[in-house]
Amino acid sequence: MKNLFTKNLGLKILSVLAAFVLWLVVVNVDDPVISKTYTSVPVEILNDDALSQQGKCYEVVGDSDSINVVVTAHRSVIDGLSRDYIKATADLKNITSMDTVPIEVRSVRYSDRIESVSTRNASLKLNIENLIKKEVAVSVGYEGEPADGYVLAGVENALSTITVRGPESLVSLVDKVMAIADINGINRDFTVTEPLYPYDAENKIIEDERVRLSRTVTEIKYIIYATKEIPVSSGFSGTPAPGFGTTGAVMAEPSSVVIAGKGENYEDMEVVYVSPDRVSVEGATEDVTTVVSISDYLPTGVKFVDPEFDQNVRITVGIAMNQKKVIDVPLSNITINNLPEGYIASIAEPGPTIPVEIQGIGDAFDRYSGDLAIGSVDAASLVPRTAPLPEAADGALTPGENDGNVTFDLPSGISLTSPVSVLVAVGHATPLTVEAEPPAPEDATETTDGGE
Repeated sequence: MKNLFTKNLGLKILSVLAAFVLWLVVVNVDDPVISKTYTSVPVEILNDDALSQQGKCYEVVGDSDSINVVVTAHRSVIDGLSRDYIKATADLKNITSMDTVPIEVRSVRYSDRIESVSTRNASLKLNIENLIKKEVAVSVGYEGEPADGYVLAGVENALSTITVRGPESLVSLVDKVMAIADINGINRDFTVTEPLYPYDAENKIIEDERVRLSRTVTEIKYIIYATKEIPVSSGFSGTPAPGFGTTGAVMAEPSSVVIAGKGENYEDMEVVYVSPDRVSVEGATEDVTTVVSISDYLPTGVKFVDPEFDQNVRITVGIAMNQKKVIDVPLSNITINNLPEGYIASIAEPGPTIPVEIQGIGDAFDRYSGDLAIGSVDAASLVPRTAPLPEAADGALTPGENDGNVTFDLPSGISLTSPVSVLVAVGHATPLTVEAEPPAPEDATETTDGGE
């Protein structure tokens, strides 16, 4: 066996090489016919307006717009071809009742030298539906946040609605059309043009080129306001029940709010002050809490920053039982007002002070003393202790002793327990001259009821 393979080994190798060369020669000289398959050849759709003119549109079902094509030709022809020379077309004018379109395949090169071009995917499968349109609201969104100390106060959009056209199954899903801009770090108003996109009810973009918008962009103005935090304060009206007073504590919840705005109204606003007529403590015997809407206290061009703030503030006024004490008020702290010309008046109380009982609560009451009390007596309201002379003019002061009520300018939360009266001495500025009666004549005869 060894001799069988090794005997004339050189001749045997030479014979194999000669046979291979002969085979190459035969192949190249004969140029045999072969077949080759080209995969994933795209199908070009012709006359797609044939359906749109009927108010319809289509969608290719599955992967029927990508086919495999088999080309049969001589090897020399096949070697000169590629997938780029293979064309597959489907003319929508030839659509069948089964919503399919025959696919035609051909080669744009060596077409006269190719024996056959064929495909197993003989037709394009379509899903056909009606074209519809509808008006959809245009919304505006944003990404990012303005610069620190600023807030987005409003958006002005050039469009309110646009028309959406496309397949019924897609257009029916369109809930809104939206444009979104980046406002990160912005500290002033700015205007920008942004593209519009259709969104469904779940706020997802409908990405299908068959959905078409009557406008593809919109101009948006973003309004930016500066912000600041200001306190909330309040007054109150009314008088607590007898024996009770206000503690001086007026609390607001929240005690401050953050506002945003621009212009003079915003710059001038330093506090939200609730007017006293909105909070009454009339007849109260305990703390009074009133809920007040402060929306009306914001001027034009100013708004609250917190969108969840309901604009209601709880105002609480402290009420407690009054304390009483007697203070000594210097007579020099009491003045007499409205004294007519030609009169003089002075307080004729014994001693340099008068005792006055006051009532109140809190630090203001504790600190209040007679030296701080300022009072006045209205001369027009003086009441004489003796009857005036018959010849006194109506409304004229009565010289002598008069009683006058003292009005004190007391701080809030402090009041008198009872009216305070002082003795006022009234006199004329210059002495009056009284004319003496003329003496009776010496020869006058005194008469009586009894005769001459």
